[in-house]
Amino acid sequence: MANVHHRYAIVHGRKVFYREAGPLDAPVLVLLHGFPTSSFMFRHLIPALADRYHVIAPDHLGFGLSDAPPVEEFDYTFDALADMTAALLSHLGVSRYSVYVQDYGAPIGWRLALNQPDGITAIITQNGNAYEAGFVRNFWETVWAYHREQNPETEKAVRQAFTLEAIKWQYVTGGGPTRRSSAPTPGTTTTR
Repeated sequence: MANVHHRYAIVHGRKVFYREAGPLDAPVLVLLHGFPTSSFMFRHLIPALADRYHVIAPDHLGFGLSDAPPVEEFDYTFDALADMTAALLSHLGVSRYSVYVQDYGAPIGWRLALNQPDGITAIITQNGNAYEAGFVRNFWETVWAYHREQNPETEKAVRQAFTLEAIKWQYVTGGGPTRRSSAPTPGTTTTR
């Protein structure tokens, strides 16, 4: 079983947590997690890959064990998160790598690929949309409304995505009849 190291790096003045395993001279595989999780989601995958790959799995800023500065101090855009990830990889001396993207990690990975196409050797995607047709409209409409106009009403609706019911919905909806959740989509209300 491979040793998985839990490390921190200072990137643009922020503490970024990452998991790392595998031989330093092996091909690099960067794992980019989705919402609402962290690199913890890869805790079983990393050791399984570490015999053949040098695996790096960061927690995006605002997730897991990485710093979570307030929005007044950090612009939480995919561009800014991709810049943080690129800076972390540069700090680690990584210039060529494959990337595994999942959910929220996909727009970060796509930006890495666009900004340094010669550095990406492969892209593996799991639920990583690159087009609007793949988005579940009733989930994302609240996010898009908040993006168009930030006010107390749109903020209240988008905060529903952080409720326990909404997080459960993300993990189990579509998982089959025995795992399907009756949780509402974010932005909706229910009575019990």
